Amino acid sequence: MNEHPTVSQSSAKSLSSSDVSLFCSQVVLLLRAGIPLQEGIGAMSENIDTPKGKELLHRIQTGMEQNHSLYLALNSTGAFPNYMINMINIGEKAGKLESVLDALSLYYDRDDRLRSRIRSALLYPFILILMMGAVISVLVIKVLPIFDAAFMDMGSDMSAASATILHAGTVIGKIALIAIIVLSVFLLCALILYKTEKGYQWISTVLNNFPLTRRLSDKISSARFASAMSLLLSSGYDTSEALELIPNILTSKVMIGKLHLCREAVDSGVAFSKALADVHLFPGIYSSMIGIGAKTGNLDTVMSHLADIYAEDVDESVNRAVSFIEPAMVAILSIVIGAILLSVMLPLMGIMSSIG
Repeated sequence: MNEHPTVSQSSAKSLSSSDVSLFCSQVVLLLRAGIPLQEGIGAMSENIDTPKGKELLHRIQTGMEQNHSLYLALNSTGAFPNYMINMINIGEKAGKLESVLDALSLYYDRDDRLRSRIRSALLYPFILILMMGAVISVLVIKVLPIFDAAFMDMGSDMSAASATILHAGTVIGKIALIAIIVLSVFLLCALILYKTEKGYQWISTVLNNFPLTRRLSDKISSARFASAMSLLLSSGYDTSEALELIPNILTSKVMIGKLHLCREAVDSGVAFSKALADVHLFPGIYSSMIGIGAKTGNLDTVMSHLADIYAEDVDESVNRAVSFIEPAMVAILSIVIGAILLSVMLPLMGIMSSIG
């Protein structure tokens, strides 16, 4: 297959990865049951409660009746990812629509689980920061002014050191409060952007270039590469053609650059597994697995297995990051609150000792 179709979708709200995975799995069931797609999609719409969902399936059904092509029907809606649309076009032309849809269902299910883990990693610190902001706000806005007024009412002039300590506590509280507001706004914007495809791509680009998250981003890109490679190989593409298509779904410029080098090597006659090892796309043991899979004709199965390995590795990495966030945030909160309380207690102890 030398033809690499491209699509031009009309503007519409894209479906989530979970919705795409569910749709693909339902269409697979229709195909396995021998039900005509336009009839089966019409039956699917009867089980949808939302008007938008019914309208979308009705548009797909109408497109099927007019063009007798799932690819053209889905493309006309503008609601499905370009990668999925292109793969369905490939599946229709190769006569492997069922297997392509089955692989797409698994691919977008993995993508949905990955996105959910990243959303959780963003949401958890956001909630903790809001709690920290609430506690520090009470101390700075309510508690410190009360103690300051109480010191004045006691009629005892504070020493210069006590006044400095009290002022320092107020400054620390205000700085912490400003930092929390900035972080809260940043995380809120990130959560909102993450729900859109363009926002997701932008956040992915930032994570790719940020030193602390670059390694995790590389694992995510490796998981997507392995999953997409498995899908393309099982659809009849050779390694060179697959390497030409896959960069369109990745966001890491480093990974895309490696794939271009890998494709050039493959086109020049270098074995696929050696090309991957030369650009350090996978560790040596995984490159060996790929080499064995290529020799035995099971390269798509090996790539699918690697996608599972990397997906689990990403989950563990995100879990470790989330487990680190909680004690770190609690420690920061304890330090800030402790500094504020000490700024109150030390002047109070000085006044009480002078009275005594």
